[in-house]
Amino acid sequence: MMDEQFLHYLWQFQQFNKINLQTTAGEPITVFKTGFLNTNAGPDFTDARLQIGEIEWVGSIEVHIKSSDWNLHNHQSDKSYENVILHVVWEYNRPILRQDGSEIPTLELRGLTDNSLRNKYRNLVENQSKILCESQFSGISALSKVLMLDKVLTRRLEEKAKLVDKLLVQNNGDWEETTYQLLAKNFGFKLNSEPFLRLAKQTPLKILQKQRDNLIQIEALLFGQSGLLNDSSDDDYSKKLWTEYQFLCKKYSLHCSQVSAHEWKFLRTRPTNFPTVRIAQFAQLLYSRKGFFSRLIQIESAQELNEFFKINQSVYWQSHYNFGKESSVKMVGLGNDSIENLIINSAIPLMVAYAQSVDNQALIEKAIRFLESIKAERNSITQIWESLGVDLKTAYESQGYIELYNNYCSQKKCLQCNIGIEILK
Repeated sequence: MMDEQFLHYLWQFQQFNKINLQTTAGEPITVFKTGFLNTNAGPDFTDARLQIGEIEWVGSIEVHIKSSDWNLHNHQSDKSYENVILHVVWEYNRPILRQDGSEIPTLELRGLTDNSLRNKYRNLVENQSKILCESQFSGISALSKVLMLDKVLTRRLEEKAKLVDKLLVQNNGDWEETTYQLLAKNFGFKLNSEPFLRLAKQTPLKILQKQRDNLIQIEALLFGQSGLLNDSSDDDYSKKLWTEYQFLCKKYSLHCSQVSAHEWKFLRTRPTNFPTVRIAQFAQLLYSRKGFFSRLIQIESAQELNEFFKINQSVYWQSHYNFGKESSVKMVGLGNDSIENLIINSAIPLMVAYAQSVDNQALIEKAIRFLESIKAERNSITQIWESLGVDLKTAYESQGYIELYNNYCSQKKCLQCNIGIEILK
């Protein structure tokens, strides 16, 4: 069993016999700099520095299991591979030529690698555990775990900030509209995030802001646009919303912008999480909090951030979970878990995205402090880590370990992980 991830590891950490290192043509190789692992398109390592024979080279390194894979992957017709100075392969089965006809120097690792290292890697990635290294995890140094946690948490924040950037482009650089849409998406939480985002996109903030001092009109617009409001309900509140929506719909030409009612998910959901209740809570946030973006960016304390989301929906939705459907218990406002979810998935990514756009490191550090002030999430992934003895106390830690599981452990990227690298060493 051999894969390119293992070969990347061998090259990056020089885990092979380097005594009298030579190309397949017999030219001596001296490695000054292995280069940087490239996770984007193009050669596997960039900015490497070597001496081959009498000449010192600076350029890229490409890694394959067999040298013939170069042509199999069509690199011979890709100009971005013209600066490859060394082809590192497990098995050399044919020479590879540049477009000018010269042969690319090749290093074959098959006879230079300790079999015990291959066996360690095979045993690590071929077991069926959810966490491949779970049997060795307790023996891993605290330093490796901390370094990896910092790495994956940074990656997670950057990935979430990319969603903000994507919305920002769609909104022509309008941070307020982007913040409104981001909050809407996350008010849908996982189950109804997509219809909630569509609702926000099809009900522009600038229209809602014109009704900012009238809660019933904000509710009418949101419920009308959601497709959940109709003229069949016979209670006074529902009738009033329907009348208001008919007027506002015509006023702002919103007739073709509704989300379909069937897009919303109610099944296997507690009434407090019904999309109707969440829309009512979002309407209240729009009514009682002005300037989402500026407020969230300027907040300085975790307590103030928590208070920003602490709202109760209007009176009708404190006793109803759907139009005309009364609840046997009072429907309370956003709970602590929901507020923390909104902070983690809305406020923090917004701060990071804006900080990156204006190069404000202090704002990123503030976002991280807020994460450290929130208790760790509890879900199926964090339970796996806790079963291995990881003591998750803050959202900083739980977010990091969720990212580690989703994008490293479950994808068997052990050799891109400090923990897996320590195991092999």
